[in-house]
Amino acid sequence: MKYDPTHKQPRGIVRTQRAFSDAMFGLLAQKPFEKITVNELCQLADYPRATFYNYFDDKYDLIGYCWYCLSKEIHLTDLQEHPQEGALLELFAQTYRVFAAHQPLLLAIVAQNPLDSQLVANFLHHFAGVVEDLIVTRLRLQDTVTPVALVAKHYSNTVLLILEWIFLDQHEATLAEAEDYLKDLLTPPAQHAISND
Repeated sequence: MKYDPTHKQPRGIVRTQRAFSDAMFGLLAQKPFEKITVNELCQLADYPRATFYNYFDDKYDLIGYCWYCLSKEIHLTDLQEHPQEGALLELFAQTYRVFAAHQPLLLAIVAQNPLDSQLVANFLHHFAGVVEDLIVTRLRLQDTVTPVALVAKHYSNTVLLILEWIFLDQHEATLAEAEDYLKDLLTPPAQHAISND
């Protein structure tokens, strides 16, 4: 991206970027990503091509910005105040809420771009990276024998596996039920055997 979204931008830049991301989301609900053109994005956003290229290198750059905007909706308090399990559950709950808020859009996108498409893989990869980064930077994982990066990747993959199963594969589950899934999947098999005896 030509403008770093992590830095504060003037309102005009944010408004223009938002117009293009809204156009992208609108088109993704109607057709596969591969068939979307920059011309269509510009027409829908009501900006000339030159403006598009002032902000984005190409449509792949724009889709990265779209995923960034969705992931910024994960609002977290200071997770370090929570014990590790509580912090992970808070992170999971916030991510669950973002997916729930956007489920109609996500399902419309998946209707045009199958779950095994590059676009959906890119979306899930982006969110996995966001969750992984939040786990590394916000959870207290220093006491683990396993490398922190590996623990974060494990937690992140588990979080995304559950959310994909609920929101993209459409298996209904409340947040409380989804949190139970997370706890169960992160419980070592030996503890399952002990608790079932």
